[in-house]
Amino acid sequence: MNTRKTLNFRIVFVGLVIAVLAPSLIAETLYVDSRNGNDVNPGTKEKPLRTINQAAVIANSKTEPGPTVIKIGPGVHNLTKAVVFENTRPYTKGKRLTIEATILPDDPNWKPVLMPVILSTEDPRKPDVLTETYSLKIKNSYVTIRGLKFLGNPLSNNWHACVERIGKDLDDLLITQCMFIGDRDSFNIYCAALATGSRFVVDHCIFHNCHASTVYWDGLEGVSGKGCAMRYCIVDGAYISGVWTCQTAEDFEFNHNIVTCSDYFWMRKPGDRQKYQLHDCIVTGNKYYSGYGNAGGPTGQTGAEITFEEKTVIKEGKVILEKDKKVRNYLHVKSGTLGSDLGAGLFKKKADILSKETVLDER
Repeated sequence: MNTRKTLNFRIVFVGLVIAVLAPSLIAETLYVDSRNGNDVNPGTKEKPLRTINQAAVIANSKTEPGPTVIKIGPGVHNLTKAVVFENTRPYTKGKRLTIEATILPDDPNWKPVLMPVILSTEDPRKPDVLTETYSLKIKNSYVTIRGLKFLGNPLSNNWHACVERIGKDLDDLLITQCMFIGDRDSFNIYCAALATGSRFVVDHCIFHNCHASTVYWDGLEGVSGKGCAMRYCIVDGAYISGVWTCQTAEDFEFNHNIVTCSDYFWMRKPGDRQKYQLHDCIVTGNKYYSGYGNAGGPTGQTGAEITFEEKTVIKEGKVILEKDKKVRNYLHVKSGTLGSDLGAGLFKKKADILSKETVLDER
């Protein structure tokens, strides 16, 4: 064997050894169809699963590196118990766990009727005791939830949260282009989205008649979350508040949001004296601007010690939303009225309005 052939052989051999020893990178896509799927299916596009819970069971069983995408089809997805996403798969910023609609709002063929509806009917069977139920419980880092419509739970005497991420060292949860539609007397949403930890980002979502829309919790050990944000969202008719912060880090982003017809615009944990920055927002028609509260609800208005750094925040005028469920811009600001040029709502153009970090997150 001459020198050149020997060298080529060694290169090929080393490459084969690296390929064998290196962990395999597996991209996994699971499809869910509540109308035509079956949970004995493999979850392919041709043979979808029936429930989101079964998709979570499959995803939670995997340990290989690589992204997971769960595609949820139109229709009503009834959750009789919380769907928990928890596994040891090493997700990363670019290789994430993504739970999304098969057709997203920016698709020209999208319309409200195609939005998957997530409904919780979990029943803890404790009618005389205040209970808590959840739709999705996230126990992984690097997760995107996109294009889903959440309703609450019809049980009385129940606090329902649609998306919850509570745990140590969790990072990077993006909730984008989702709708949260509640009703105090029927399908209650006590908290639409609640998370501890860093990089909890809520982007281009709509919250209608929820008690609390987004809650940026202070973690199990009181550590402030860094890199958190709420932007390009519409909050209408919150019974408690449009945004709830618990000593979130100073880099908290709050911009291009509309909060209207709510009890409180902004809720804080008692003792929170941090000065938050907000810009390019519309905050009108709310009973109070800022208050203190705990898990049980508001405890009173904030005093003169609390200030916000505001830039281009409109506090007068009426926000008019489209209430026709058949039109594409249902629950968006009516064209030509206050806030219609702000860009808040489900629809977005990445090049124009998303930060560089979020663009990287979605690649």
